[in-house]
This record gives sequence, structure tokens and C-alpha cells, in this order.
Amino acid sequence: MFFDPNITTLIRDLLPWAGVFFRIVTELGGEIFLISVLLIAFWTYRKREATIITFILIVSIVTNYWLKYAIGNPRPPASYWYGDIEAIDYSTPSGHAQNSGALYSWLGAKVRTWWMILTSVILMFLIGISRVYLGVHFLGDILLGWAIGIVIGLAGFYFEAQISDFASRTKTKYWYLLLFSIGFILIALSSILPYPGGENFGAYGGLTIGVAVAFPLEKKYVNFDFDVGRPRLAARVIIGLVLVIGVMLGLSPFLPTSEIWLRALRYFTVVLVGIFLWPLIFKKIRL
Repeated sequence: MFFDPNITTLIRDLLPWAGVFFRIVTELGGEIFLISVLLIAFWTYRKREATIITFILIVSIVTNYWLKYAIGNPRPPASYWYGDIEAIDYSTPSGHAQNSGALYSWLGAKVRTWWMILTSVILMFLIGISRVYLGVHFLGDILLGWAIGIVIGLAGFYFEAQISDFASRTKTKYWYLLLFSIGFILIALSSILPYPGGENFGAYGGLTIGVAVAFPLEKKYVNFDFDVGRPRLAARVIIGLVLVIGVMLGLSPFLPTSEIWLRALRYFTVVLVGIFLWPLIFKKIRL
């Protein structure tokens, strides 16, 4: 039942008008949106919280990728895909559902207000259902993704103190070295795995390595603060997002998705720009 593609047909029959709506909603669980949220939090709110959710999402992303490869469940037939949407890796569990579950469950637990909890639940639900509506996932993929993501997000929240205490026993640079090594090894492994398992890990591996490099660089050479007015914070966000998205899209023809190491380099560059180079610039110009 949960892996019946006809559920997509049923939802479309109930909501025949919602195609464009769900095309937009599904992007709220995509990599560009998630990177943007993390960078906005890092530039304007609190580095500690931004760092925590970054690591939670890395755990979710890496776990999701290798679960997909281990389970090896194919996508629904292409005849169910909506419009020109494409999905070429494995299906189970849904990355959009899992990553949004991790992010929004952590946010709901952290903020702990009725409006944030309600907003988190609504966003998780809509992002997950959008994947079924668009025909690129089974309902079972979504349910499993939600379950795993929520467990990761809530574990990150409730065991934050214990994890921090454990991590503090070892020098931070060694943790970043471990993170760098994990990203590199996973890219290397996925580059030799049969299609489609190795297709899309370049983005995730590059992001992981980028975090391992950019965070310690920012702390050592920039270490900016938030003691500025709202107009300057808004300028950080607007200019920063234009810069980061411009780098991501501008490098795409030269570092294409089809080449896993080149895609990894593109996402490494995006993270380096967002976490280190842009903060270095806005501190120098006192923005």
C-alpha cells in the first residue's frame, strides 16, 4: 500500500490545481533552500545554533544517501513524474522528507512556541506530500524519511549537552579533520559505486568538506559578531545570498553535476564563500 504509485494519482485527483504549488513547496526541502537557511542563521543570528543545525543536517544527508544505496529501491515509474521534474537516484527514504524532518523538528523543539511547532509540522507535511504529488516518491519513502529525520533532529536537541561534552574532550581541529576525511572518503567511494548510487553525492561530500574547512577558518581569521543594526544585517543577507547563489549557478557550467568530483568542488566553494569569504568581506567593510 505505502509503495503504490497510484497514491500519486489519488492525491492529484483530490488536488488537481496544486501542481505549481507543490513545485514551489518541494524546493523548501531542497539543497539551495537549506543552505540559504543555514547561512542566514550564521550571518545574522547565532553561530552556535547555526553550527548545531549544520551538523544535524550533515548527519541526516549522509545517512539518507547511504540508506538509499543500501535499500536500493527504485523511483516510481517516470510516467508518474509531474511535468519536467526528474529524479535519478534511489527512492527510499525521501531526502526531502528526512532533511526537513531533521531541520524543522529541531527548530520546533528549540523555539518551543505553538506557532513554531505548528509551522514546523505544516512545512514537514507539505514538503513530504509534495514529493508524492510530483510522482518522484512513494508514500512509504516519505513516512520513513519523516521518522528518521525527526529522530535525528530531536536527538540533536535533547542530547546536545552530552554531545558537546563528549566533543570537548578532543581538540576541535581533530573533529574537523575527521569531518573532512569522512567527506573525502564518501565521495571517493560513491564515485566508484554503480549508477545511480554514486550520482548525486558530490554536492553532499563537497558541502561536508566545505564545513570542515570554512568553520575553523572563520573562527580563526574573522570571528564576526552580530552587534550591528537590522539594516546592516539585512544587507548581509541580501548581498550574501545573491553572492552565494550566483557562485552556485555561475560555476555550474564549469563544475557540472554529472561529474561527482567537480560537483563536490562547486559545493565546497559555495560553503567556503558563504561561511568564510563573505563574512571576511562584510567584517572588513563593517557591514
